[in-house]
Amino acid sequence: MATPLLGAAAFGAVLQASEWFDLQGALFSTVRGLFGGLPLAGLVAVLVAIGLVVGVVGSLLLFVEMWWQYRLTREHGSLRVHRGLLTTRSLSLEQRRLRGVDVFEAFGSRLAGAARVDVVATGLRVRSGNERADPKTLLPAAPLAVAHRVAVDVLGATPLSDVDIRAHPAAARGRRLRWAVFSVLAFVALVALLGVLLTVVLAHVAWIAAVVLMPVAVALALDDYRNLGHGLSGDFLVTRYGAGSRHTVALVRGGIIGWTVRSSPFQRRVGLVTLAATTAANTGQYLVRDVGESEGLTFAAAAVPDLLTPFLEPRPAR
Repeated sequence: MATPLLGAAAFGAVLQASEWFDLQGALFSTVRGLFGGLPLAGLVAVLVAIGLVVGVVGSLLLFVEMWWQYRLTREHGSLRVHRGLLTTRSLSLEQRRLRGVDVFEAFGSRLAGAARVDVVATGLRVRSGNERADPKTLLPAAPLAVAHRVAVDVLGATPLSDVDIRAHPAAARGRRLRWAVFSVLAFVALVALLGVLLTVVLAHVAWIAAVVLMPVAVALALDDYRNLGHGLSGDFLVTRYGAGSRHTVALVRGGIIGWTVRSSPFQRRVGLVTLAATTAANTGQYLVRDVGESEGLTFAAAAVPDLLTPFLEPRPAR
Protein backbone atom coordinates (compact mmCIF):
# COMPACT_ATOMS: atom_id res chain seq x y z
CA MET A 1 0.00 0.00 0.00
CA ALA A 2 2.89 2.36 0.74
CA THR A 3 4.34 2.05 -2.77
CA PRO A 4 1.61 3.88 -4.78
CA LEU A 5 1.08 6.36 -1.94
CA LEU A 6 4.75 7.28 -1.85
CA GLY A 7 4.83 7.57 -5.65
CA ALA A 8 1.81 9.91 -5.62
CA ALA A 9 3.35 11.89 -2.76
CA ALA A 10 6.56 12.32 -4.77
CA PHE A 11 4.63 13.71 -7.77
CA GLY A 12 2.72 16.03 -5.45
CA ALA A 13 5.94 17.25 -3.84
CA VAL A 14 7.50 18.01 -7.24
CA LEU A 15 4.41 19.95 -8.36
CA GLN A 16 4.27 21.87 -5.08
CA ALA A 17 7.97 22.76 -5.22
CA SER A 18 7.68 23.93 -8.85
CA GLU A 19 4.77 26.16 -7.85
CA TRP A 20 6.77 27.69 -4.99
CA PHE A 21 9.57 28.68 -7.38
CA ASP A 22 7.19 29.55 -10.27
CA LEU A 23 8.59 26.75 -12.43
CA GLN A 24 5.43 24.80 -13.25
CA GLY A 25 5.44 26.03 -16.85
CA ALA A 26 9.03 24.89 -17.32
CA LEU A 27 8.20 21.54 -15.68
CA PHE A 28 5.29 20.88 -18.05
CA SER A 29 7.38 21.96 -21.03
CA THR A 30 10.10 19.50 -20.02
CA VAL A 31 7.58 16.66 -19.71
CA ARG A 32 6.09 17.49 -23.13
CA GLY A 33 9.57 17.56 -24.61
CA LEU A 34 10.46 14.15 -23.19
CA PHE A 35 7.18 12.35 -23.90
CA GLY A 36 5.51 14.59 -26.48
CA GLY A 37 5.44 11.80 -29.07
CA LEU A 38 3.35 9.50 -26.89
CA PRO A 39 -0.46 9.34 -26.97
CA LEU A 40 -2.30 10.28 -23.79
CA ALA A 41 -2.70 6.65 -22.66
CA GLY A 42 1.03 6.03 -23.18
CA LEU A 43 1.93 9.18 -21.24
CA VAL A 44 -0.28 8.13 -18.34
CA ALA A 45 1.28 4.63 -18.35
CA VAL A 46 4.81 6.07 -18.30
CA LEU A 47 4.00 8.43 -15.42
CA VAL A 48 2.37 5.60 -13.44
CA ALA A 49 5.42 3.40 -14.01
CA ILE A 50 7.75 6.20 -12.83
CA GLY A 51 5.56 6.71 -9.77
CA LEU A 52 5.67 3.00 -8.92
CA VAL A 53 9.46 2.91 -9.26
CA VAL A 54 9.78 5.92 -6.96
CA GLY A 55 7.34 4.28 -4.53
CA VAL A 56 9.29 1.01 -4.48
CA VAL A 57 12.55 2.83 -3.76
CA GLY A 58 10.88 4.92 -1.06
CA SER A 59 9.30 1.85 0.56
CA LEU A 60 12.62 0.04 0.62
CA LEU A 61 14.37 3.03 2.17
CA LEU A 62 11.69 3.33 4.86
CA PHE A 63 11.89 -0.38 5.62
CA VAL A 64 15.68 -0.28 5.84
CA GLU A 65 15.58 2.74 8.14
CA MET A 66 13.05 1.08 10.47
CA TRP A 67 14.51 -2.44 10.58
CA TRP A 68 18.25 -2.01 10.00
CA GLN A 69 20.26 -4.43 12.21
CA TYR A 70 17.05 -5.91 13.58
CA ARG A 71 17.57 -8.31 16.47
CA LEU A 72 15.05 -10.19 18.59
CA THR A 73 16.67 -11.76 21.64
CA ARG A 74 15.74 -13.14 25.04
CA GLU A 75 17.77 -11.79 27.92
CA HIS A 76 17.22 -12.59 31.61
CA GLY A 77 13.57 -13.50 31.13
CA SER A 78 12.77 -10.53 28.87
CA LEU A 79 12.24 -10.15 25.13
CA ARG A 80 14.32 -7.41 23.52
CA VAL A 81 13.83 -5.90 20.06
CA HIS A 82 16.61 -3.70 18.68
CA ARG A 83 16.33 -1.98 15.29
CA GLY A 84 16.84 1.25 13.37
CA LEU A 85 19.35 2.99 11.11
CA LEU A 86 19.07 6.75 11.62
CA THR A 87 17.00 6.41 14.80
CA THR A 88 17.79 3.42 16.98
CA ARG A 89 14.81 1.88 18.74
CA SER A 90 14.82 -0.70 21.53
CA LEU A 91 11.93 -2.45 23.26
CA SER A 92 12.30 -4.65 26.33
CA LEU A 93 9.33 -6.74 27.41
CA GLU A 94 9.23 -8.89 30.52
CA GLN A 95 8.08 -12.44 29.86
CA ARG A 96 5.54 -12.25 32.68
CA ARG A 97 3.73 -9.44 30.82
CA LEU A 98 3.28 -11.63 27.74
CA ARG A 99 -0.33 -12.59 26.98
CA GLY A 100 0.10 -14.02 23.49
CA VAL A 101 1.06 -13.24 19.89
CA ASP A 102 -0.75 -12.17 16.73
CA VAL A 103 0.52 -13.55 13.42
CA PHE A 104 -0.79 -10.93 10.99
CA GLU A 105 -0.85 -11.61 7.25
CA ALA A 106 -1.57 -8.29 5.57
CA PHE A 107 -3.12 -8.64 2.12
CA GLY A 108 0.10 -7.94 0.21
CA SER A 109 2.21 -10.05 2.57
CA ARG A 110 -0.28 -12.90 2.37
CA LEU A 111 -0.05 -12.94 -1.43
CA ALA A 112 3.72 -13.29 -1.03
CA GLY A 113 3.40 -16.01 1.65
CA ALA A 114 4.63 -13.71 4.42
CA ALA A 115 3.42 -12.43 7.80
CA ARG A 116 4.50 -10.26 10.69
CA VAL A 117 4.38 -11.11 14.40
CA ASP A 118 2.87 -8.72 16.96
CA VAL A 119 3.05 -9.30 20.68
CA VAL A 120 0.01 -9.25 22.97
CA ALA A 121 1.28 -7.87 26.27
CA THR A 122 0.30 -5.64 29.15
CA GLY A 123 1.87 -2.21 29.60
CA LEU A 124 2.75 -1.50 25.95
CA ARG A 125 2.50 2.16 25.03
CA VAL A 126 0.18 3.33 22.28
CA ARG A 127 1.73 3.93 18.88
CA SER A 128 2.70 7.60 18.54
CA GLY A 129 2.20 9.72 15.44
CA ASN A 130 5.90 9.82 14.53
CA GLU A 131 6.31 6.03 14.75
CA ARG A 132 6.26 4.32 11.36
CA ALA A 133 6.14 0.85 12.93
CA ASP A 134 3.91 -0.26 15.77
CA PRO A 135 5.85 -0.77 19.04
CA LYS A 136 4.13 -4.15 19.54
CA THR A 137 5.70 -5.60 16.36
CA LEU A 138 8.27 -8.29 17.20
CA LEU A 139 8.99 -9.38 13.63
CA PRO A 140 8.45 -7.40 10.39
CA ALA A 141 7.02 -9.06 7.30
CA ALA A 142 8.90 -12.32 6.80
CA PRO A 143 8.20 -15.74 5.25
CA LEU A 144 5.24 -17.39 6.99
CA ALA A 145 7.33 -20.32 8.22
CA VAL A 146 9.74 -17.88 9.89
CA ALA A 147 6.84 -15.97 11.47
CA HIS A 148 5.40 -19.20 12.90
CA ARG A 149 8.81 -20.23 14.22
CA VAL A 150 9.28 -16.87 15.94
CA ALA A 151 5.78 -17.08 17.44
CA VAL A 152 6.54 -20.55 18.80
CA ASP A 153 9.89 -19.42 20.25
CA VAL A 154 8.24 -16.43 21.93
CA LEU A 155 5.38 -18.48 23.37
CA GLY A 156 7.31 -21.66 24.06
CA ALA A 157 4.26 -23.56 22.82
CA THR A 158 2.97 -25.88 20.12
CA PRO A 159 3.50 -24.51 16.59
CA LEU A 160 0.47 -22.51 15.45
CA SER A 161 0.48 -24.40 12.18
CA ASP A 162 -0.26 -27.62 14.12
CA VAL A 163 -3.28 -26.29 16.04
CA ASP A 164 -6.59 -27.97 15.20
CA ILE A 165 -8.55 -24.86 14.19
CA ARG A 166 -12.27 -25.57 13.84
CA ALA A 167 -14.28 -24.03 11.02
CA HIS A 168 -17.42 -22.04 11.77
CA PRO A 169 -20.99 -22.95 10.73
CA ALA A 170 -22.25 -22.38 7.21
CA ALA A 171 -24.61 -19.75 8.62
CA ALA A 172 -21.57 -17.51 9.15
CA ARG A 173 -20.81 -17.76 5.42
CA GLY A 174 -24.39 -16.87 4.49
CA ARG A 175 -24.32 -13.90 6.84
CA ARG A 176 -21.18 -12.54 5.20
CA LEU A 177 -22.52 -13.07 1.70
CA ARG A 178 -25.73 -11.25 2.54
CA TRP A 179 -23.88 -8.28 4.02
CA ALA A 180 -21.57 -8.13 0.99
CA VAL A 181 -24.43 -8.21 -1.53
CA PHE A 182 -26.63 -5.76 0.39
CA SER A 183 -23.73 -3.32 0.86
CA VAL A 184 -22.98 -3.22 -2.87
CA LEU A 185 -26.67 -2.96 -3.79
CA ALA A 186 -27.18 -0.09 -1.33
CA PHE A 187 -24.22 1.82 -2.80
CA VAL A 188 -25.34 1.15 -6.38
CA ALA A 189 -28.91 2.20 -5.58
CA LEU A 190 -27.70 5.46 -4.05
CA VAL A 191 -25.50 6.30 -7.05
CA ALA A 192 -28.29 5.35 -9.46
CA LEU A 193 -30.73 7.60 -7.61
CA LEU A 194 -28.26 10.48 -7.84
CA GLY A 195 -27.90 9.68 -11.53
CA VAL A 196 -31.66 10.03 -12.04
CA LEU A 197 -31.75 13.29 -10.11
CA LEU A 198 -28.50 14.91 -11.29
CA THR A 199 -26.71 13.49 -14.32
CA VAL A 200 -26.79 10.39 -16.50
CA VAL A 201 -23.05 9.95 -15.92
CA LEU A 202 -23.75 8.70 -12.39
CA ALA A 203 -26.23 6.16 -13.79
CA HIS A 204 -23.39 4.66 -15.84
CA VAL A 205 -21.14 4.76 -12.77
CA ALA A 206 -23.81 2.78 -10.90
CA TRP A 207 -23.91 -0.20 -13.27
CA ILE A 208 -20.12 -0.19 -13.69
CA ALA A 209 -19.77 -0.22 -9.89
CA ALA A 210 -22.21 -3.14 -9.67
CA VAL A 211 -20.25 -5.16 -12.23
CA VAL A 212 -16.88 -4.43 -10.58
CA LEU A 213 -17.75 -4.36 -6.88
CA MET A 214 -20.11 -7.34 -6.63
CA PRO A 215 -17.49 -10.04 -7.47
CA VAL A 216 -14.95 -8.32 -5.20
CA ALA A 217 -17.41 -8.14 -2.29
CA VAL A 218 -18.45 -11.79 -2.71
CA ALA A 219 -14.79 -12.91 -2.92
CA LEU A 220 -13.93 -11.00 0.27
CA ALA A 221 -16.97 -12.46 2.05
CA LEU A 222 -15.97 -16.00 1.10
CA ASP A 223 -12.37 -15.36 2.13
CA ASP A 224 -13.58 -13.92 5.44
CA TYR A 225 -15.53 -17.13 6.07
CA ARG A 226 -12.64 -19.40 5.12
CA ASN A 227 -10.40 -17.55 7.56
CA LEU A 228 -12.80 -17.93 10.50
CA GLY A 229 -11.66 -20.48 13.06
CA HIS A 230 -10.90 -21.19 16.71
CA GLY A 231 -9.19 -23.84 18.79
CA LEU A 232 -7.32 -24.71 21.97
CA SER A 233 -3.66 -25.68 22.16
CA GLY A 234 -2.26 -26.39 25.60
CA ASP A 235 -2.28 -23.15 27.59
CA PHE A 236 -3.40 -21.08 24.59
CA LEU A 237 -6.64 -20.09 22.93
CA VAL A 238 -6.32 -19.59 19.18
CA THR A 239 -8.69 -17.46 17.11
CA ARG A 240 -8.39 -16.65 13.40
CA TYR A 241 -10.29 -14.09 11.35
CA GLY A 242 -9.99 -11.48 8.59
CA ALA A 243 -11.03 -10.71 5.02
CA GLY A 244 -8.12 -10.18 2.64
CA SER A 245 -5.76 -9.73 5.56
CA ARG A 246 -5.73 -12.48 8.20
CA HIS A 247 -5.04 -12.53 11.94
CA THR A 248 -4.12 -15.67 13.87
CA VAL A 249 -4.05 -14.82 17.58
CA ALA A 250 -2.72 -17.18 20.25
CA LEU A 251 -3.87 -15.92 23.65
CA VAL A 252 -2.73 -17.20 27.05
CA ARG A 253 -5.81 -18.79 28.60
CA GLY A 254 -4.67 -17.79 32.10
CA GLY A 255 -4.62 -14.13 30.99
CA ILE A 256 -8.32 -14.10 30.04
CA ILE A 257 -10.19 -12.23 32.77
CA GLY A 258 -13.70 -12.24 31.30
CA TRP A 259 -16.01 -13.16 28.43
CA THR A 260 -18.51 -11.04 26.55
CA VAL A 261 -21.12 -12.92 24.54
CA ARG A 262 -22.78 -10.83 21.83
CA SER A 263 -25.64 -11.79 19.58
CA SER A 264 -27.37 -9.31 17.28
CA PRO A 265 -30.93 -9.94 16.04
CA PHE A 266 -29.49 -11.19 12.73
CA GLN A 267 -27.11 -13.56 14.55
CA ARG A 268 -29.85 -14.90 16.83
CA ARG A 269 -31.99 -15.68 13.80
CA VAL A 270 -29.33 -18.12 12.52
CA GLY A 271 -28.04 -19.32 15.90
CA LEU A 272 -24.68 -17.50 15.99
CA VAL A 273 -22.82 -15.58 18.68
CA THR A 274 -19.59 -13.57 18.84
CA LEU A 275 -17.33 -14.24 21.83
CA ALA A 276 -14.97 -11.56 23.12
CA ALA A 277 -12.14 -12.75 25.36
CA THR A 278 -11.20 -9.89 27.67
CA THR A 279 -7.56 -9.47 28.66
CA ALA A 280 -5.52 -6.63 30.12
CA ALA A 281 -3.35 -6.27 27.03
CA ASN A 282 -3.31 -4.33 23.74
CA THR A 283 -6.88 -3.80 22.49
CA GLY A 284 -8.36 -5.44 25.60
CA GLN A 285 -10.55 -7.91 23.67
CA TYR A 286 -9.98 -10.64 21.10
CA LEU A 287 -12.97 -11.98 19.18
CA VAL A 288 -14.21 -15.39 18.11
CA ARG A 289 -16.63 -14.19 15.46
CA ASP A 290 -19.88 -15.84 14.35
CA VAL A 291 -19.55 -19.22 16.03
CA GLY A 292 -22.50 -21.52 16.71
CA GLU A 293 -24.18 -20.62 20.01
CA SER A 294 -23.84 -24.00 21.73
CA GLU A 295 -20.36 -24.68 20.33
CA GLY A 296 -19.13 -21.18 21.21
CA LEU A 297 -20.32 -21.28 24.81
CA THR A 298 -18.87 -24.76 25.29
CA PHE A 299 -15.58 -23.55 23.82
CA ALA A 300 -15.46 -20.51 26.13
CA ALA A 301 -16.23 -22.66 29.17
CA ALA A 302 -13.48 -25.12 28.24
CA ALA A 303 -10.93 -22.37 27.50
CA VAL A 304 -11.15 -20.86 30.99
CA PRO A 305 -12.81 -23.35 33.37
CA ASP A 306 -15.17 -21.92 36.00
CA LEU A 307 -15.18 -18.41 34.51
CA LEU A 308 -18.27 -18.73 32.30
CA THR A 309 -19.68 -22.03 33.62
CA PRO A 310 -21.79 -20.48 36.46
CA PHE A 311 -23.74 -18.49 33.85
CA LEU A 312 -24.55 -21.45 31.59
CA GLU A 313 -27.67 -23.57 31.71
CA PRO A 314 -27.33 -26.92 29.94
CA ARG A 315 -30.16 -27.77 27.56
CA PRO A 316 -31.80 -31.15 28.05
CA ALA A 317 -31.29 -33.61 25.22
CA ARG A 318 -34.20 -33.76 22.79
